[in-house]
Amino acid sequence: MVADIPFKASQVSEDFLAKATLVAPFPVPENISALDGPTYVTPQTLVELSTYALSDAIFTYSPETFGLDSDIAAWKTADQPNGFGTVPLVSQLETRAGAGSLPLGYILSSSLSRKHDTATRSIVASSGSLPALSPVLSELAYLPSPPSPIVLNVAAIDYSPVSDAFVVDYITALNAARESGLALVTSSRVSELQHMSLYASLLSSVLPAVHLYDGLRLARESQRVVDVLGTKRVKDMYEDILSSQDKTFLRADPVIKASRLLTAVNAELGTSYRLFEYEGHEQPDVVLVLLGSTESAVASEVALNLSDAGERVGVLTVRVAAPFGESQFLNALPRSTKQVYVFGQVYSEAEVKDPAFKSSIYSDIFSAVVMSPDFPAGSRPKLIDLKYTREEQTMTPKNFIWIYEQILRGSQAITISIPEEVTANGFSTVASFDLLEDQDVSQVVFWSADDSPLAFSPVKLAQFFSLDTSRNTGFYSTFDNQTLAGIVQSELRSSKRIIDSTFAVTNADIVVVNDDRIFSAYNVVDALKFGGSLLVNTTDKFEDLVKKIPFPIKKLLTSKEIVVYTINLADVADSANGAAVSLASQIAVLRTGNPTELAEAYIGKLLTLNPDSGLDAAAVSELSEKVQAALVKAEVPSAWELSDDEPTSLPIAPVSDSFTANEEKFIEEPVVDVETYQTAAKTLAFKEAYEYKAELRPDLPVQNFVAKVQELKRLTPSSYDRNIFHIEFDITGTGLKYEIGEALGIHGRNDSELVAKFIADYGLDADAVVLVPSREDPDRFEQRTVYQVLLENLDIFGKTPKKFYESLAEYATDEKQKAHLVKLSSAEGAEEFKRRAEEETLTYADILIEFDSARPSFEELVKMVNPLKRREYSIASSQKVHPNAVHLLIVVVDWVDNLGRKRYGQCSRYLSQLEIGSEVVVSVKPSVMKLPPLTTQSIIMSGLGTGLAPFKAFVEEKAWQKAQGHEIGDVFLYLGSRHQKEEYLYGEFWEAHMAAGIITHIGAAFSRDQPEKIYIQDKMRQSIDKLVPAYVESKGVFYLCGPTWPVPDVTAVLEDVIMEDAKIRNVEIDTAKEVEELKEKSRYILEVY
Repeated sequence: MVADIPFKASQVSEDFLAKATLVAPFPVPENISALDGPTYVTPQTLVELSTYALSDAIFTYSPETFGLDSDIAAWKTADQPNGFGTVPLVSQLETRAGAGSLPLGYILSSSLSRKHDTATRSIVASSGSLPALSPVLSELAYLPSPPSPIVLNVAAIDYSPVSDAFVVDYITALNAARESGLALVTSSRVSELQHMSLYASLLSSVLPAVHLYDGLRLARESQRVVDVLGTKRVKDMYEDILSSQDKTFLRADPVIKASRLLTAVNAELGTSYRLFEYEGHEQPDVVLVLLGSTESAVASEVALNLSDAGERVGVLTVRVAAPFGESQFLNALPRSTKQVYVFGQVYSEAEVKDPAFKSSIYSDIFSAVVMSPDFPAGSRPKLIDLKYTREEQTMTPKNFIWIYEQILRGSQAITISIPEEVTANGFSTVASFDLLEDQDVSQVVFWSADDSPLAFSPVKLAQFFSLDTSRNTGFYSTFDNQTLAGIVQSELRSSKRIIDSTFAVTNADIVVVNDDRIFSAYNVVDALKFGGSLLVNTTDKFEDLVKKIPFPIKKLLTSKEIVVYTINLADVADSANGAAVSLASQIAVLRTGNPTELAEAYIGKLLTLNPDSGLDAAAVSELSEKVQAALVKAEVPSAWELSDDEPTSLPIAPVSDSFTANEEKFIEEPVVDVETYQTAAKTLAFKEAYEYKAELRPDLPVQNFVAKVQELKRLTPSSYDRNIFHIEFDITGTGLKYEIGEALGIHGRNDSELVAKFIADYGLDADAVVLVPSREDPDRFEQRTVYQVLLENLDIFGKTPKKFYESLAEYATDEKQKAHLVKLSSAEGAEEFKRRAEEETLTYADILIEFDSARPSFEELVKMVNPLKRREYSIASSQKVHPNAVHLLIVVVDWVDNLGRKRYGQCSRYLSQLEIGSEVVVSVKPSVMKLPPLTTQSIIMSGLGTGLAPFKAFVEEKAWQKAQGHEIGDVFLYLGSRHQKEEYLYGEFWEAHMAAGIITHIGAAFSRDQPEKIYIQDKMRQSIDKLVPAYVESKGVFYLCGPTWPVPDVTAVLEDVIMEDAKIRNVEIDTAKEVEELKEKSRYILEVY
């Protein structure tokens, strides 16, 4: 499984590591322009991207944990432009009676004209929200001339009271579209979602349109998408297609319009979408008809597999369900068809069993076939309504093989669920079927308690495999909050080619069980392929472990010839170091997948992806050897005895009842004690008895130093709206050492005046002594006054999470305040909470003063308020040049909230107000920004704003190298800011070093000093002839530091440099691949935020 993975440490951004979650290993960039081209995303992000690109107003109905609008909200908050260059209106709304009133009023209001004539008004919702929106949808559909295109992107997902779990719900959207007269477009595969979202927007120029897609699996499975369309490309395609329609288009009926627009989409994208799409045998006897969905994609793949083997079967996918084109359907249905099975979703089991009840899609198809003159009497195919409920969720390739097998052998009653006796027979056609059998694909399934550090192991491995650009990684997690108080199942695929259809893993190479209690709840072995491996983390020996394993699992272990490995990870890694235990788990999986592979094949990447483990390369190598030694291959008996009290069957697929880990698990809070100064005095007087140890900020897990401010100088004019300043710290005698490119962590303080005011308002004793455990290590305590805790420990003036409102409600004595707090912590108060957090930017202190009847004791307050975190700034000096100083370049973060109050970033303001001689607690953090090993290698530096900080250090280091007699390579500097007069940061420094022969070339882009915008990538292109020899011939290193938005454009310039060199050498290359290899070799280094 790890073959051909080279020994290399890879460069990844901090966000890539820090923002990964159990749901999404690949964070979405806040800079929307970074989403263009090959990218790892969830398909839901693609839907949101197209929606954002084409809309001037977006109304969303997404329960908090559904995340259907999380990217849209983030882009809006960051003032990211849509495809038209403006920031759209975004309203996050709740699903309730009258839910559509706001968008309806907005759309119909003549005073709210569109900023762009072709821009859409969009709604993003789940199918569960549609009943509340139906009255509004009907009104929109029957408007004689809607004032603007109206498009709904609907995730087919709802919560079922029948199964107490999430279900894929197509039927609600299908019925709502039919009843309201809306167009309905569907997506089946990952690659289609963005295309169909674009198509639905185009179709909305004809009549309001719904784009429907699987909101449970398809929308949430992280995958690599080969060509993500950026906002500009989406908008350009949209306008090009609309403008290309001639006058006959306006006179055509809706079906013809839908067909013409789809043809135009194909012309733009090079695709072959149709209103109805057939795949399978050229002359089938049996055709399965499905609404475009993940099920139709899987069914089509299975049909192609069977038809290759000679079976006369096929699948007809309904791409556009409304308006339903009867003639187009009949043209797509092969004339040889004898039986048509219509796969139609219904609400209940009673509707499945009622022969008089027909599925919605069956009714359309029945009318088309029966009324058609194309089928003379006696030649009409037999129509069968194959109904299924929303609760039947496990539509894997094996389900469709089972359906086809029943049809082909003439079964009268077709079932979708596979009988246990069929799956238990490992040699049956169904049980042994593997759609991916002939493909280079590895599949692993993980089962873990959702609060265990091991739950993150598959996330890290997904990132691990994604770094190999020759392969494609897929990742999906399912949360069951009820079993064992919360478990998570994660599926990981790594394949040579992209697997465009999404379905649960049913032929895994490895199943990993990180908690042996899970055996009692699920048949985890069912998903293993014949001869696969089961890896169990357990403290038991195998002979004791088998006592916990139910008989159905034991039976499959034998019949499938499963290889079982056990390991006790707590013996391999320090159990107190969760990140190290997770790393050991990752190594165990890789070792299981390829037991003979040397650790050096993957240690570099694992080291990069697991910085929190605190291990270096040697320690990871040692850990790998320990893992190998601890892996025990068990002897599986050839037969098992069935005990009377054992279950005879277990569920196979996890129940998906949440999109997050169970937050209700009991968390033991540390003890906080408020005491008097006399207690502190006793502790200091009798240190040994009280085990007292004096330390500098013992609550912080890194080595800290006290530095003194020796210079603070504002670099921008006092009249300018941005305060950017240079600050220097004296570190004489501290022992602080730093390397080029590293960052300085500032352990800042809150504003003392604000702290004093809060203490007075809240009625606290500033001098009361607090004995609190360190948040990083509960075994270590520190004694501080209430004033000190509020000044240095608690983020009391920071942003409040929703959980704080919920916790605070328990203390409110005023019933109105209690009800208000409860509302703010619920879905009902989501809109107000968002306004408070994002527009009013209310802090903990603000909330505590506002809700004055809620007065938690200070002991409780310490538990409820997040700690102050250190802020990190790139070091702007070389210690070889400044042995007793460290320099920083900082911009004061400030903004005005919607109440007119000036707000500030805590740490940047703290630093800007320091006096000369002030003491600051600091620490050092490593970074990827390193100079190349050879002084003769060229360096190309590109920085925006304060992103220039590390490059000042680079230039100082290069000057020092030259002064020592070393030959230095070319030094290129590209910098960008808004105005030269106000923001030419370190301008005299750069020019002096250019005059001294240190800097070879300066490309300064001041974007707003001329009518046309000029950016650093433009300056690079102007000097591309110089960059080719500097970068390629002298093996230069390219750096980019600053915000993320220029990454795609700068990367494109880098590709042009590489291509120019290839032309000179008359060779053909893949520039994208070359860039990835340069990143691997640390010759293209990004530090963006």
